[in-house]
Amino acid sequence: MCDQSLGFGLKEKYQSLDDVDVTVLKTIELEEKRIGIAPLEYLETKRKISYSSLMNSIKKLLDLKLIRSENTSFYGYKVTYAGLDVLALDFYFKRNIISDIGDRINTGKESDIYISILSTGEKSIIKFHREGRVSFRAIKRKRSYNTKNMRSWLHLAERIAKKEYVILGDIWKNGGLVPTPIAYNRHSIIMSKIDGVELYKLKMTDIRTIFNVINDVVKTLTIAYKQVKIIHGDVNQYNILVSNEQIPKGYIIDWPQYVPVEHRDAERLLRRDIEYLASYLHKKFGLDLDREEVLKKIKGGS
Repeated sequence: MCDQSLGFGLKEKYQSLDDVDVTVLKTIELEEKRIGIAPLEYLETKRKISYSSLMNSIKKLLDLKLIRSENTSFYGYKVTYAGLDVLALDFYFKRNIISDIGDRINTGKESDIYISILSTGEKSIIKFHREGRVSFRAIKRKRSYNTKNMRSWLHLAERIAKKEYVILGDIWKNGGLVPTPIAYNRHSIIMSKIDGVELYKLKMTDIRTIFNVINDVVKTLTIAYKQVKIIHGDVNQYNILVSNEQIPKGYIIDWPQYVPVEHRDAERLLRRDIEYLASYLHKKFGLDLDREEVLKKIKGGS
């Protein structure tokens, strides 16, 4: 049988669902959060629709790869990342936060990024967290996330999204150069779109531009340390954006792995961030960054 998901983008998958399909998908999501899976028997007993309507919705959700079936001690269903994406879109559209969603513009191990249009007409991006994509157990070991009482990647991805949304707001309110957080739901965040390129894509222009960008980065790291009391923990050329403004600015993105300044590894992670940035600047642009001076500035805030 032909797979209906072929050729369907995220927007098309969402638009292909009716209210019954969305309700069934939400029911599966809630039950998976509760016990780790939504048994078919449970869906049959909880349904407020005919049995045939339920099975038609389940078939559609399976064909669109919004859920997957699993047969362990009993037969049931689990939500996929695409299914969670659709539920987040349903939230944003129905609350008039966005009016449209476009193409995926970036993908990685831990997130997918889509263009979106706010109800005001402004461009924005939606970041869908994917931390459990490779391995739920591995990500719990790798990151310092509080995973107590989490039954699955659903809880992890949602907790990380909320964590990043809150911290972006704290940094932005204190004057740091980060994307402006607009809304969040489940595992996703809507934030302002910064027109620019990652630092690794930046070709050498004038030395003043590079220094201005790095000064912006250091300023934001200082605000994060002094005002918000956190350390980014993963500063590199891929999560520094250089804006396309007449006077380019340096924005720091991707904050979910941050640690509080009182964390036992805080000093090591801060020094690692500075060391990595300094090494990259020397290798790419031939610039020498005084590591101890930058460390002193961030911690002293002067």
